[in-house]
Amino acid sequence: MKMLSLSDLRPADVLLFSPEKKSFISWAITFLTDAPVSHAALYFNSTPPTIIEETPPQVSENPAQKRFHGRTIHVYRHTSTTPLLPVIDAARLHLNNQEPYDHAGLYMVGLLLMYKKFSITSQKQQVIIRILKKLTATISHYIQQHQTPGKQPMVCSQFVAQCFDDAGAPFRLQFRHASMTDSAFGETLLDKAIDWTKQRQPIFGEYDMASAPETASDEALCEALHNAFMDNTNPPTPSMTEALAESIYQFAEAHAALINIDTAAKNYQPLTALQSNNNMFISPGDLMRTCNNLAPVGIVII
Repeated sequence: MKMLSLSDLRPADVLLFSPEKKSFISWAITFLTDAPVSHAALYFNSTPPTIIEETPPQVSENPAQKRFHGRTIHVYRHTSTTPLLPVIDAARLHLNNQEPYDHAGLYMVGLLLMYKKFSITSQKQQVIIRILKKLTATISHYIQQHQTPGKQPMVCSQFVAQCFDDAGAPFRLQFRHASMTDSAFGETLLDKAIDWTKQRQPIFGEYDMASAPETASDEALCEALHNAFMDNTNPPTPSMTEALAESIYQFAEAHAALINIDTAAKNYQPLTALQSNNNMFISPGDLMRTCNNLAPVGIVII
């Protein structure tokens, strides 16, 4: 791979960051997407060199040198011969002063868990329930404090794709749909929850905001997730339980409120709304592996 310097970069280059060292959140994103990148941004200005990125729902411009430090940056460039100024203009319109949601990394992990196929063990199940309950509580609290961010995408890589989308049809990123993974395990976790609830028709209550909050940090929860996935001694358990189905349902409700889905619509159902979001969900790994009109240019290491 060609080594690049900052002077080789062009506005609207897609920047894909290697995982942060010693970060279990970064590990989880790379593991669940089977890709060597955990964050995405756009190169924004050449003088001085800056990037534009989303720490959901805050979109900010930051110094490239500082943000690249300690990471390998995989640089991808749109294959269009047309100047990419409309992409930069679109990105600029997203710049805002919103306060970031503090659990954005864990939120991406939660969504990736929904859309991935894997065998369930009781250890994985326990950790996933804890992650989803923490996300449900923190998303609900965030919405109470800040109102909903509206239709703003809530994942760094979706923000990048949105800028190309907003720039118009010639710039729209084209993806080959690769299923997130291991066909050996059949359905995604979300599919299993949907099937389980259709068969049993349970009545789940709203998440109890007064319940004891999860005290473990996002990093500690992702470390527990790492340990659960690496432990091959744990025998598989039933693929869905009531406790897991309920935590997925309540996370789906919080997610719908976060992205401003009309929950009063007659055909609204939290789990199917979360399932349809899968088609729009783009991970950093998708930008690297499944985008037809992004080509690798090289890497930057500072």
